[in-house]
Amino acid sequence: MFSLPRLFLPLGFALIFGAMFPACGLDFSDLGAAEKELESLASDWQSAHDQAPTAETGENLALTLQTLGIVERQMGKPDAALEHLTRACDLLATHAPEQLPDALEAKALTLQDLGKLDESETLLRQVLEARRSTTGNPVDLDLVATLDHLALNLLYSGRYTEVGTLLDQAIAAAGTEAPDVLAQLLDHKGRLYHTLGSHSKAIDSFREALALPFDNAELRLTLESQLALAQLRLGRADDAKIGIEAVAEAAKQIFATDPLRAVPYINNQGELYLSLGDFAGARKAFSEALDLLDTNLEENHPSLMLPLNNLGVAEQEAGDFGAAKEHLERAAALQAEHLPPIHLRVAETERNLARNALLMDSPDALGYIEKATGVGLELLDQLIREGSEKERLNFLERFELLSLPCATGDAEMIADVLLASKARLLDALIGEGQDTGRIVWQDVQASLAQGSAFIDTCRYFSISTPATEQYGAVLILPEGPPQWIPLDPGVDLQGWMKAFRSRLNWRSATMSGEAGPPPPLKMRGILRALYRGYWEPIAERLPQDIQHIAYSPAGMLHFLPLSALLDSEDQALSRNYLQVATVSSGRDLLNSQASSALSEQAWAVLTVSHFPKSSGSDSDDDLLRLLSDLQPMPGTMDEASKLRRFAPKDSIFLSDQDATESALHTLPFDPAVLHLGSHAFFLEDPVASAGLPVDFDERSELLYSGGLVLYRGAERSIDSPKLSVTDDLLFPSEIAKLPLQGTRLVTLSSCESGAGTPVSGEGILGLRRAFALAGARETVVALWPVSDVSTPPFMEQFYARAVASDRPAQSLWQTQGDFLDAAASDEEFELAVLRYAPFVISQNTPLTLGPSIPAVVLPERFSFWDSPWRFLVAAIPFLLFVVARISSGSARRES
Repeated sequence: MFSLPRLFLPLGFALIFGAMFPACGLDFSDLGAAEKELESLASDWQSAHDQAPTAETGENLALTLQTLGIVERQMGKPDAALEHLTRACDLLATHAPEQLPDALEAKALTLQDLGKLDESETLLRQVLEARRSTTGNPVDLDLVATLDHLALNLLYSGRYTEVGTLLDQAIAAAGTEAPDVLAQLLDHKGRLYHTLGSHSKAIDSFREALALPFDNAELRLTLESQLALAQLRLGRADDAKIGIEAVAEAAKQIFATDPLRAVPYINNQGELYLSLGDFAGARKAFSEALDLLDTNLEENHPSLMLPLNNLGVAEQEAGDFGAAKEHLERAAALQAEHLPPIHLRVAETERNLARNALLMDSPDALGYIEKATGVGLELLDQLIREGSEKERLNFLERFELLSLPCATGDAEMIADVLLASKARLLDALIGEGQDTGRIVWQDVQASLAQGSAFIDTCRYFSISTPATEQYGAVLILPEGPPQWIPLDPGVDLQGWMKAFRSRLNWRSATMSGEAGPPPPLKMRGILRALYRGYWEPIAERLPQDIQHIAYSPAGMLHFLPLSALLDSEDQALSRNYLQVATVSSGRDLLNSQASSALSEQAWAVLTVSHFPKSSGSDSDDDLLRLLSDLQPMPGTMDEASKLRRFAPKDSIFLSDQDATESALHTLPFDPAVLHLGSHAFFLEDPVASAGLPVDFDERSELLYSGGLVLYRGAERSIDSPKLSVTDDLLFPSEIAKLPLQGTRLVTLSSCESGAGTPVSGEGILGLRRAFALAGARETVVALWPVSDVSTPPFMEQFYARAVASDRPAQSLWQTQGDFLDAAASDEEFELAVLRYAPFVISQNTPLTLGPSIPAVVLPERFSFWDSPWRFLVAAIPFLLFVVARISSGSARRES
């Protein structure tokens, strides 16, 4: 948090003063007295220069004005400081150009205070170039200061990509000879991480700084405060409370004669109380900080922005919406003066204003929401273009775009926000910058044929305190405006999904003879409840002629067994519609149709029946333990055998030691179908799966929590590199690079291949989107473990339909309906759900419509052992024995 820029730059202040007036006798601990003395000195030098305008008098006048400007800046008088520093720069350019960089840097920092960040950046880059061209010292603290100042300038501007590089250069240039300077730089780097939401990295940076042997008490206090604030952001409330309260009290005592310097610590104390729900305490702390600033600074000083916003939030939470509006609007006005229009701080304040307008039932609420949402989407665009993968993910965890639009019920706005945001950052993350840009709901509607619909679901939070998780859906039909459909908040999605998985696990254990007592809720009741809460509200809005649906899930809805949901008449959803195909976003529907049929190109079928293991199976690593427990999959060979009857000529069938990651990368053609019969894995994380905020720097392993295991993947060891193109272990980022641009269908006949890490506002960080980014148009995954015994006949019927119709999504959906419909008793139905309902097809093409696809009657494959001749074959050994005995008897008689 950068509430007081002038207090965060003592490094440059000290360096510049030391360079200019090493023995001037001025007492800079009393800035007011120093200002008066400098004004008198400047007047004397001005008179001397007017009488004899020499290089010496010009230089001395310039240095005096420069020092006066720096003092005025530190006193919160940026306008006066800018006037004097500009005059100093003009004089030095003429009389002492070698001294100019210091003055330009002081002027740049003053422009930064006034919100003129572009002008400030231009001067700082000019100073940096000058310092780099003249430095000859191993440790040049002037260069270090300029790198630091430019980094902070870009941080204020919200242009984060270069900040870390500049700070790293400054840290390298500083070395270890000036520990106070190094600690200051590490403080700034920690603040960068803090701003980006990378709080665990911020903690590491602050701790590294605190371990240095420096004597600056104020800097140590600042670092301790920032460390506690980062702990607070990570949910470590007890540690944060101890640290923040201790620092705030210490700051008030240390800065008793200069209370303005205690403001950042008081502000942090307010943030602590706000996060703990103590709104009165937060309001008191933020008011105290604001009063100190208002008393000592000009009314438009940029340091007022943060406490104004924070005070407004505390008042909002306390129910004083009028006071909140006053302070938030004042913060917004200062941001408009000092910050670029697209900035994280601006977005946060606009969002707070919009929420306040909603809570006040203001007639202007919609306008506030449109403005706040627009700034948030512009930030998203900027991160897609420039942000690193972890910056993008941490932004998603911190900045939620949907709650305000959803609170209005404005279907068109909600639809456009979903289309402009959903899955875009994941695509850029996995696909290394791929981005199709923004679209609007009219674009999606134009892609829909008669008889089809698009359902875009979202997870959002109420604007009430405390906020509650809710789900909703936008329905787009071929004609008419979008419709907003709140889904039933009374049906606990997480609770019912937990009950569903519990019943699945029990039924699976029953089959293996290891089941305990059955869970209290049966499968049919669970599926009826899920239908009531999360499909029935949609079904009530669907016209009767709608039989083809594209469905974009959100949050826990990614794991909803759609095909098996039961309506009030116990009819499975897969019997009510001809198809429900999953898409990550409505943008997928705007892609072109597949150019070739499934049967027009050769296929690639890779199956693994057993997995060689590493000897190090006793590792504490979760992934290594999982790999060591992988079971054989003999049924994949039967599956491959069944697929041979559908595969075109020249198709490739690779098994076991030939089914490798290298083989995938070196396929001689783009297969129309890529079928992978192997293990997939997913390491579930309790924090992420519960929908709680995740710091992807602290939990970077979540980027590798799921993947695909080919033949030698289980041989991974603790020393193996995280990513390798030859280790037979494919993570999403590796899958996205596979050469599948001409591939129509990928089928992952694998356990839990549809699992993944839920990412706020985005979807699932998993395998299905990775294959789409590699080029596959349609991908079949499984949401829970599947049997390699029951799966082959299911896959056989799915492929038979898909090849006959060239409509994979509809073929899968109808095949599921047939297998589920064939179950009569509750036990048979639960087994059918376990075996056939996990499969989901995710596509990135428009819906392909057509009539119902009848089940394909497959001719029996000829097997000699099923023919009547098998009896003759069975008799051959006996006949041979009889003939041998007869021959032996004849030989004896002849003898």
